[in-house]
Amino acid sequence: MKTDGMALYEQNRKKLSVKTMYFNRYLLVRYVSALFFFTNLYWLISLVMSDSSLFIIPLAVLIVFVIAAYEQVKLYSSHTNDAKLTKFSIMFQLITNIALLLPTYFSSTFTKLYPFLIDQVPSKLFVTFFLVIGILFSLILVKRLNKIKRNEDKHYQRIKEYEAIINKK
Repeated sequence: MKTDGMALYEQNRKKLSVKTMYFNRYLLVRYVSALFFFTNLYWLISLVMSDSSLFIIPLAVLIVFVIAAYEQVKLYSSHTNDAKLTKFSIMFQLITNIALLLPTYFSSTFTKLYPFLIDQVPSKLFVTFFLVIGILFSLILVKRLNKIKRNEDKHYQRIKEYEAIINKK
């Protein structure tokens, strides 16, 4: 009787391990998405507090990321290689960051977009730096999501090796 219980326990533990490994394929995506979410949240708060009419930009990005967060939570219970909503949210952030590069230098909307900064070259360089970092992170995540979709990521290989080991026993 005890051996049956131990065998069942061991089987459930192995299933949970595999399930967690599949979920962890998206770990970098979740962390960077959280960074984007909170960056946009703070930007939204500053725009709302300064009565800027451009608060709609970070609000739209936040809504998209909330929908993607729902998809990420669902990935734990039902694994998929194609996280469409997550990829859409990263692409949306990428396009937003690219679109914000021009107004940073060549428009009078700088003070409306970033009311917490002074309209001077160092401030514009500061914003440009963070926009470029956001673009790079977005490109890295899109590449990562494409690898996951095609099962070409390192995690997938490790999962398959682990599954082969536990299925031999």
